[in-house]
Amino acid sequence: MTAPEYMQFTRKWIGACYKSLKDTGSIYIACSYHNIGEVMIVLKQLDFKINNIITWYKTNAMPNMTRRVFTHSTEFVIWAVRGKGWTFNYEKIKEINPNKQKDGSQKQMRDLWELPLVQGKERLRGDDGKALHPTQKPKEMLKRIILASSNKGDIVLDPFLGSGTTTYIAKKYGRDWIGIERDKEYTKLAKGRMRK
Repeated sequence: MTAPEYMQFTRKWIGACYKSLKDTGSIYIACSYHNIGEVMIVLKQLDFKINNIITWYKTNAMPNMTRRVFTHSTEFVIWAVRGKGWTFNYEKIKEINPNKQKDGSQKQMRDLWELPLVQGKERLRGDDGKALHPTQKPKEMLKRIILASSNKGDIVLDPFLGSGTTTYIAKKYGRDWIGIERDKEYTKLAKGRMRK
């Protein structure tokens, strides 16, 4: 895909999400340094308000084999809204924040999330032991996002469902959900996960 084609694709899918959002809704977009520029431009063109750029610091990032650049250990999650009345469950986020004050009391959650890449029991693997999806997101990441910006009974939409982590967590916390995925193998994987 050329750069103009990617920009057009990005504008199309984010525009469709914009039309689907309630005034209290939020959009969270996971991206890397490869596409954060295009995503930010499109969000601004569509008049989204960008509330945060969350940095996901991968505590177990893959080593740098080329030795020609700094080791990539971060990804980003852009949080944007379309209206002024967005949902943000501040107290719930303080409650689930693993970081505490010196006295052990609850602390505001910051926009730097230290989470490992998915591995161990959380990693979905085939019979051959290989990962079933290359960019499976941590359950903890989706838990924070869904609990922060939705309430029980709200609808959570993931237009790039992949392994189904979003819908799995949405269901676990009492949200309704819609998942869209064009890859048949990933669709089968997500459906199996939801049945469990």
